[in-house]
Amino acid sequence: MRDFVTIDPNRPQGKAGFKCRRPRFGLATRTLICIVAFILVAEIAVYVPIVANFRDNWLRNRLSAAYTATLVLEAAPRQMVSDQLSRELLNSVGARIIVLNAHGTRQILAATSMPPRVDEFYDLRHTGFFQSLAAAYRTYTSKGRVITVLGDAPMGGEGIEVTMDEADLTQAVHRVAHKILSISLSIAALVAVFAVTAFNLMVLRPMRRLTTNIGEFGEDPENAARIIVPSGSSHEIGCAEEALATMQETLVRELNQKKHLAALGLAVAKINHDLRNMLASAQLLSDRLANVTDPLAQRLAPKLVATLDRAIRFCQAILTYGRAADEAPKPRLFGLRAVVGEAAESVAHAGAGRVEIVNKVADDFEIWADPEQMFRVLMNLLRNGAEALERAGPARGRRPLVMVSATYQGADAVIDVVDTGPGVPPSVRAQLFTPFSDSARPGGSGLGLAIAADLVRANGGTITLAADSEDEGARFRIVLPPRPPKA
Repeated sequence: MRDFVTIDPNRPQGKAGFKCRRPRFGLATRTLICIVAFILVAEIAVYVPIVANFRDNWLRNRLSAAYTATLVLEAAPRQMVSDQLSRELLNSVGARIIVLNAHGTRQILAATSMPPRVDEFYDLRHTGFFQSLAAAYRTYTSKGRVITVLGDAPMGGEGIEVTMDEADLTQAVHRVAHKILSISLSIAALVAVFAVTAFNLMVLRPMRRLTTNIGEFGEDPENAARIIVPSGSSHEIGCAEEALATMQETLVRELNQKKHLAALGLAVAKINHDLRNMLASAQLLSDRLANVTDPLAQRLAPKLVATLDRAIRFCQAILTYGRAADEAPKPRLFGLRAVVGEAAESVAHAGAGRVEIVNKVADDFEIWADPEQMFRVLMNLLRNGAEALERAGPARGRRPLVMVSATYQGADAVIDVVDTGPGVPPSVRAQLFTPFSDSARPGGSGLGLAIAADLVRANGGTITLAADSEDEGARFRIVLPPRPPKA
């Protein structure tokens, strides 16, 4: 396969970075050659036995003619067969000598000229398969040999021997061998044509469609119009088409998401500088609130300053994220209840006042993680639950409620965020933590849960959507590892 793939260094490898040269011998040609070869091997397997069987039958026919001549010679009175009749009988048999073996004696019934030597003695009465094959080969390749053939004798004789020239037998074997070879080649060619035609229609054509689509899709993998349309066949190539279509759809979606992320990063990079300056100005103004004697201002000013500080850090983190380098977490041991309370206040101030947020985390419950990142995780989860309740309302007979609880399972910390809403639709569960996937709410960006999942993974934990039950809506479960031992 490597012989037909070339890499063009001047072409961008992200697109069509490779091409496949047309091979000298395609699959159709190779299939044709293989089929012809297999048929010839099968024909050869029966070719030699057929030739050997023809040789044995030819010799048996000569022995049958010798039997007839023997009957004539045996029926005639002694010395009453003329030399002329004897030669005619031998010529009809195609023999030089006919010898009858009976009662332990050998009697020459007719003879013309005695050969100087006999090259092969062949006993048809006791001939094995391989002996017949070897004898046929010797006959096919011989020139001018004299052979003696021994067969069963008539009238109770022990056997009859016929000595003859092998030239006629060799010519007959050649004719039969060439005829069988011609028939074999014709059959091989005919079967090969039909087989290749069927193979081309049933295999090669669907394969060409598959490979052509792969090449065209590789030239523009973001174009959804180039996704292959499966033929619906139930064979292996049909299954491959369906698998390829699924893979291409996933790739198109992923590439579009990455393109969207790249565009978002560029846009954020452009506005982040000005936004950070505006937040810095707001921070300076908020510092003056510390000198205001109003009790409400005194109570809200620290929260406002902390919120602005966090927003400025978020802006810097966005720039870092745009450079594809997430800010490394700074884990420490801290109490979770206070962070949950801050996240709940932020969500409540954002307009979720009609939804009750219950913090059921124990006062002494501590986890090992980055507090700022866990604040962002919890704020995203609480906001999602509150917005779902604002939009769809709680389940029948229940009040709008989002609850956060935490327990230990062994050494791991398990945090559950549960709401009493309608739950997560099954259509979006598979891509729930994927950026810019279909949001479960109208107008949603599909980023909140993706950010939460990235931050949890950065802290060494996992986040999952637990199965809905009858008395609750969505349950998100975060599992964080324990504090690592000191070195």
